[in-house]
Amino acid sequence: MKKIHLLSFYFSLFSVCLLLFSFQIDPKKADADIAKALKAKNYANAIALAIKTGEAYTEAGKAGLAEKYYTNALLYATTSKDKKLLAFANESKGDFLLPELSFANKIQCYQAAEKLYRAVNDKKGVSSVLQKLLKYSFEQKNYGTATKYGNAILDSATYYDISEFKKLNLTKALITISMTLRNEGETQKYLQFLNTINKEATLSTDYNADIDLDEEILKKQYSEALSQTTPEIQKLINDMSAPKTNTQQSEQELSTLQQREIEAKWQKEIISKQEELSRLKDVENQRLIIGIIGSLLIFAISVVALIGRQMANKKLEKQNAEIEKQKAIIDEERRKAEDLLLNILPKEIADELKEKGYAMPRSYELVTVLFTDFKGFTQIAEKITPQQTVEKLNFFFQKFDEIAKKYNLEKIKTLGDGYMCAGGVPNENSTNPIDTVRAALEMQKFMNDWNKERKSMGEATFELRLGINTGALVAGVIGTNKFAYDIWGDTVNLASRMESSGEVGKVNISGATYEWVRHQFECTYRGKVAAKNKGEVDMYFVEREIVRI
Repeated sequence: MKKIHLLSFYFSLFSVCLLLFSFQIDPKKADADIAKALKAKNYANAIALAIKTGEAYTEAGKAGLAEKYYTNALLYATTSKDKKLLAFANESKGDFLLPELSFANKIQCYQAAEKLYRAVNDKKGVSSVLQKLLKYSFEQKNYGTATKYGNAILDSATYYDISEFKKLNLTKALITISMTLRNEGETQKYLQFLNTINKEATLSTDYNADIDLDEEILKKQYSEALSQTTPEIQKLINDMSAPKTNTQQSEQELSTLQQREIEAKWQKEIISKQEELSRLKDVENQRLIIGIIGSLLIFAISVVALIGRQMANKKLEKQNAEIEKQKAIIDEERRKAEDLLLNILPKEIADELKEKGYAMPRSYELVTVLFTDFKGFTQIAEKITPQQTVEKLNFFFQKFDEIAKKYNLEKIKTLGDGYMCAGGVPNENSTNPIDTVRAALEMQKFMNDWNKERKSMGEATFELRLGINTGALVAGVIGTNKFAYDIWGDTVNLASRMESSGEVGKVNISGATYEWVRHQFECTYRGKVAAKNKGEVDMYFVEREIVRI
């Protein structure tokens, strides 16, 4: 009989494994279903499918893929212009984000959801989000935020239909915070409110469902706060909590109820076992016949199980290989997309676009802008083919890219035969004026050396003008198509005038840049030089860097 039970166990386990194996995430089907819903403008269904797929990937331990679907759900909700759908998508993404890794983003999602739920007067939604804001702020010891939302919940407990037991736990959390902050007045206020709730509280069947705060964390933080607070607050706690509270009685009643449930469960199990023993006794008289039939059945099931296991293993290996292949393809395509994005935009801007869907332009107080331009380029281009023109520019600009990267400058763009880069964006620093002048000297040296070699061979030369200016500007990405990182402001315009007012082979800088670099470089004052649309501007030629011994 033991063998029959053992075989039955293995056969059941095998069936469960096959059932679990059949539940696989099919990204192609999920994407197809979402695309179908979007085409029909059924945004609610598209959002639900995206969140469901994100949950499935989360359960499978693939957080990167899961985040993609939660982010898409937000985009669909935004497109739908339905505030309730957008609130739900924000709340779902907040639920997905881990507080240990993305606490600020998690809170931001919940805050957005709360605002939207309020806009559509969704009491249940507002209540749910407020409790989550309190829970995670408290557990991460962000007490300022936790106090704000804890008070908001308690002040509107009746409106949001908050149970008495939940109010007990929220009040305990607020007492813990006020003890941690050593605020005797707030501690006394919440203790009095706790006593009021205890008198009104009654045991409810959904007690466990009402608890959102982690009991262990609440107890631990409460004990820590009590041990570290002032003696006055400790005495206040002891005086007001000395009598046995109704909450403690409720907890004892709950414990008794749980004990009865456990006893009833065990009693049912004992009766079941007794019935099984009785049935086995009835079968004992037919033991010999059952033994023969059982042996044949064991043999037959063993053969079937062995064949089924072999077939399942082969199928599993094939599907695993296919999954790994698809995963490798997806990872490679993601890597290519990441590399392409980082080749177009600075990493900080790309990360902000991926996280928020947009990047806000930022103001910078100290940025140094560098412009270059080839003298007489139009006449040179007329003497060579378009392909040769592009090849030459590509050769020069690749070298300029290397130099810009070497000196921590951000390439902004090329304009025909012009090249533009800047120091101090998107990461601010105080060395960008010196860094940019060093890069400019190296660019001119490269061009001068290259031109000397071409002259010796009797070939055409490319003479470079270069100008620099330092000041404040705005940088970022604007628009929704074909993103490009750019800079704007009078600082940029004057840098362009420095280039057009410069001379071939020289590094022409403005008076503003000179004030930042005059102790590092030998410069020749040119006087006030007329610059287009700028009037007369102080200009300097940078001769060389000062060598300090």
